[in-house]
Amino acid sequence: MVDVHTHRVLWTVHKYAGLVAAAWLLVLGVTGVLLDHHEWRWLNQNSVPTTWTSKQINRLVPGTVMRYAVATPATIVGGSERGTWLSSDKGKTWTKVAFDGIKGQPQLFGFAGSAGANFSGVYLATDDGLWTLAPDGASARRIALKGEHLTSVSPGHDGATLVAVRDHSDLLTIEKATGKVTRIARSDNVTGLTETVPFNTFIREIHFGRGLLAGGKSIWINDLAGVALIALSLSGIAYWLIKRNGKQLGLSVPARRGSLKWLFRAHGPTVGLIGAIPILILAVTAFPLNHIYGFIDATKDWEVTRAALPPAYQANNLDGEIDGVAAWPGQPGRLSISSRFGVMQSLDNGRSWRTEPSIPDPSGMAGANLFRVDDSVFVGRGGDRNIVQTGGAGEWRFLKGLPTGITSATRQGDQWLIKNSRGFYVADADARSIRKSDVQFKNAVSGTALFLFAADIHAGVIFHEQFKWLNDLFAALAILLVLSGPVIWLRRKWV
Repeated sequence: MVDVHTHRVLWTVHKYAGLVAAAWLLVLGVTGVLLDHHEWRWLNQNSVPTTWTSKQINRLVPGTVMRYAVATPATIVGGSERGTWLSSDKGKTWTKVAFDGIKGQPQLFGFAGSAGANFSGVYLATDDGLWTLAPDGASARRIALKGEHLTSVSPGHDGATLVAVRDHSDLLTIEKATGKVTRIARSDNVTGLTETVPFNTFIREIHFGRGLLAGGKSIWINDLAGVALIALSLSGIAYWLIKRNGKQLGLSVPARRGSLKWLFRAHGPTVGLIGAIPILILAVTAFPLNHIYGFIDATKDWEVTRAALPPAYQANNLDGEIDGVAAWPGQPGRLSISSRFGVMQSLDNGRSWRTEPSIPDPSGMAGANLFRVDDSVFVGRGGDRNIVQTGGAGEWRFLKGLPTGITSATRQGDQWLIKNSRGFYVADADARSIRKSDVQFKNAVSGTALFLFAADIHAGVIFHEQFKWLNDLFAALAILLVLSGPVIWLRRKWV
């Protein structure tokens, strides 16, 4: 138990640290919760003018406009979580694709099927189920899974089925003709993982809500921290205002005492204790992320043993971890999935998984964009490491001339049209000779999505590119508040 003098010092330090930090910790709490939930449609389909956001964020905006595309010789349909559009003039103008029976548009997470002379047989994975395009591409009708969040779709091993991912977790087989959905009995038996994990990956994934609990549940730790920051900031400010200006606010003495009593109980013994550990996790990991490029460079050779890491790294629960899926033509039991553990393959229809040993330049913890077009399976990775395998056999081949990870590819006549965050690229029929395309895409939708706007505020670069130093200060104050709060409460308890 601390003595009276120490308690008074801690109380004073806690009060003034809280008053200095409260407003910004409130902002961090609100924006942090928003950033935990990229799947919320309104965050991606509402926008602010790009003049409101920083240069750093504005460089990312084009990559959010269009991630996926499918094309006929004359027309392109493209989209992303921000919507789906149609162009017949190489992207100079775009019009919204109409989704029958709903207002607005769902978020788009990929196409399955190739367009020939028209778009018949092209399927869309969205946050509102599975859809198929009309022959002219101007509209889409629902096939199955109304209200379900499909995060990837692939042609099946035969011409009659599709394979899809629901909520980054469930693997589904869908019959094209009837829309019948069958859940694949996926196991979590994974082998072939690397023995070590990059240290900077571990730190980043803890802060982003992917590095502690298995099954994608770490994000709820982040949510708890965000809600706690909001509640602690508001209750702390309210306590100070009522204690200092309660009379001027028109509150009677009993009302002031009652309000202060319940604010104290809610602030420290309840929210403070529940949120302490999650807040500490985020505050400590915020320091290296505030200086991310220097941190990555300084720790590029640091590795940590996977067995010593939290359950999220043991790959014993793939719920929430599956990003993309590809079935292989003519091979009924073969499935590939992409995740933060790398690309994994099953030869027994999901009953066991092994990290894909044939992929060149493997990485222990590397996400990838995995998709299939006709008989070609693509893996999109950054740093000119995009690869393709055709026919389901043979070696993977690097796609040279693509500086960032590809997100989709489509046949357009006798050539390929390939999309990454930088733009469209054209390749020959074998996808060997690749050059930049003149297809435009940035004007399909204007502004910066609210999600990126929240990220801009959260990092503080919306105010100044060196705001990271102030974020360091607020992270330190958050740690100070979390550590001093319980000591104060231990003396005062529920008084």
